Order: sequence, then structure tokens, then C-alpha cells
Amino acid sequence: MSNYQKTLGPFQGMAMTVTTFIGTGLMILPAMSVSQAGSFAFYAWLITALMIIPIAFVFAFLGAKYPSAGGASHYIGRAFGSRYEKAVGWLFLSILLVGPAVAIKVAAAYLTLIFNVSDEWLLSFSLLTLAGMVLFAIVGMQTSARFQTGVVIVMIGTIIWLCIIGDIQGSRQMIATPTNSSEWQQTLYATGVIFWCFLGIEVMAHMGAEFKNPARDFPIALLGGMTIVILAYLSLVLLIAWHHTYGDEVTNSQSLALLVSKLMGHTSSRIFAAGAYVIAFANVAIYILGFSRMVQSMANQGALPKTFIDLNKKGAPAKAVMLVGAITVFSIVFAELSGWKMAWFIEMTNGSFLLIYALTCIAALKLVNRTVQLIAGIALISCSFMVFFIGQSMLFAFMAFCLALGYEYIKSKKSPIKISKLPVQ
Repeated sequence: MSNYQKTLGPFQGMAMTVTTFIGTGLMILPAMSVSQAGSFAFYAWLITALMIIPIAFVFAFLGAKYPSAGGASHYIGRAFGSRYEKAVGWLFLSILLVGPAVAIKVAAAYLTLIFNVSDEWLLSFSLLTLAGMVLFAIVGMQTSARFQTGVVIVMIGTIIWLCIIGDIQGSRQMIATPTNSSEWQQTLYATGVIFWCFLGIEVMAHMGAEFKNPARDFPIALLGGMTIVILAYLSLVLLIAWHHTYGDEVTNSQSLALLVSKLMGHTSSRIFAAGAYVIAFANVAIYILGFSRMVQSMANQGALPKTFIDLNKKGAPAKAVMLVGAITVFSIVFAELSGWKMAWFIEMTNGSFLLIYALTCIAALKLVNRTVQLIAGIALISCSFMVFFIGQSMLFAFMAFCLALGYEYIKSKKSPIKISKLPVQ
């Protein structure tokens, strides 16, 4: 069984887009950006959003025209051939080694607050959280989408309430415009951090095959969801700056809890911690689903064993989910035992996604009409601009992609490329 259940509508897709972009980043990125850019943080977020929007448009057009669980790798394969398609698939799966461990650890940290235990429980809570996410992914997309919708409604309501009691009108005094080269440098440097919150366009692309009407619903879901995301982050940036709940690394990681405590009292902190955990859980669960769809797509291409093609009665690739879960367990344990800084994992994740976005934009130049080609060109410039701020952390992505592409070339010489009879659409 490999046919997807087309159960997603525009509003469910929009909810999944919001929880893809608003998750663990919501807990720390607004405060980090204010710490780096100060009163210029508002413009740093606007600049980053402007750079991301053309990339989102490219994915929206490609997702509507070529709906596939393969996402970016499918688009790149259509433009440059199966070797590149499989290589991008391997690149995407390599993110499992560095990305999910960070987000799951952040989620687990809120469990330590809820149960009032020491950080020694972080590893156990991380593994428990992952187990819940794997089960969540196995129940299927429709059930997951309903949960995402509920989370989004509560989350948006909470942000609106914070804006009301936190004097969002008065917080606009914190907006300052950069006027000289030093101030612009300070503002632009913060975009490298902010970029992390927009990772997920590629994950949503994997869901294109599950929309009832991809040509209409997918662009609405992606672009509408991103509009909500940008407004939510901008509001929190202003509130955190206005109420000064930012500073060092510890303060930044607790910035929203401090904001809630300041506006609503200390008794609300545990309730907020529970809500933060749910948001982080929903966010990473979408990534688990996206990675699983990629495993299923690569199995369909012959890059992985055919056993990962099968879907369960709920329409979820259960075996692929289990494989993703096993790799993520390794990543979590390695991150814990190695002592590597979480910032390194975040930067390597940024670099991998940025390379995938850039390759997708290049593919779009061959696959779409001239109007969209112009947007793809602008998006490619945006990607090139972001490479400057990510810097040497791009090496992980380049090495993973080159190794994968070399492997596919060697493998294709040993045996002829077989065209799959089970297209994932």
C-alpha cells in the first residue's frame, strides 16, 4: 500500500505550517535576536522574512505543480535526474544526525520544569518525548493535523492575550531604524540566528501529496501559515524588548516564561511550561513525519529497501517512522555523551536546509514559467546572502551532499538506474 490519503484542507495545512515554524524557536529566538540586535531586532526579523518569502513562493509553486512526498528532492530530480534526487534525499536524512536532538532536548527541558526535577533527567525525558512523537507519527496525518489545529488555536490565543496585557501598542517605542554601517551590520548579523525559525519549508513540501486539492490548498497553507508566523514572532520580539526579559543565554532560554511570569504572575509558570512542551512536541512531530515521508520516497526510488514503502491503515509509513526514530535516538545519545555545544548542531542544521533551499531554487529555474523563474532567482540571491552569515557551518551540508552524490554516481555505474513503478504522488 503506497497511495496517500488526501485528507488535508487549506486550514489544516495552515495549522501544520504554523506549528512547523513556531516550536522550539519561539522559546528562545525572539530574545536571542533582541540580545544581538537590540532595538534593531524588529528590522532584523523583517529582513529575514523578506528573504524567506520568495523561497516560500518557490516551494508553494513547485508543491502545487508537482505534489510529492519527496518534496525538494523530487523537484531537483525532475530538473537534474535521479542521482541528484537521491543525493538530496540523503542530505535531508543527514539532518537527522544533528537537528532533532536540539529540539527534543528543548522540549524535554520543559518537562523538568513541570515535574520540578534536575537536569539529570534530560536524557530520559528526551527519549520519552521521542517515543511519544514516534507513536504520534504512526497514527497518521489526519489525526496529527487535527491535533496541530488545536495547538495553533491555543497558541495564537495566548500570543494575542500577551499582546493585550503586555501593551503591544506601547512596545512599538522599541523599534529603531539602523542608520549607519555599524548598526546595519548589527542588524544583519542577527538574521543568521533568526533564519533557524524558518526552517521547515522543505518539511511542509513533503506533505504536498496529501492535500485534497494541492494546486489550490498547498500555496494557501504555506503562505497563509507563514504570515501568521511572522506576525507572532514580531509581536513577541516587541514584548520581550519592552519588558526586558532577555539577556544572557539562560535568560534568553527562559524569556517567554519570564514574560508570562511578569505579566501574569509566578503561578502561571508551570502552566506555561506545559503549554511550551506541547508546542515543542507538535513542532518536532511534524519533522518526524516529514523525515518519514522522505524515507518512504527514497525506498520507492530504490535508494532504501522496499519495505519502507508500505503504509499502515492510517496512511502513515510506520516502518519509515521507526527507522527515523532509531536514527534520532542515536543523535540524542551522541549529543548527550559528546558534550558538543547545541549551537553547533543548530548551525549545521541551518547549513543543510539552506543548501536544500538553494538547490530547489536552481531546479525551479528549469521547471516553472518565466514569472516564477524571476521569483526563484530572487530566492537564490536570498540563499546566497544567508550563506555569508552561516559561514563555515555550511561545510557539514556540502560534505554530506558531495559524499551522497559521489555514492550515487558510483552505484549507477555498477548497475543501471531502474525507474520505479510506484511513483509517490
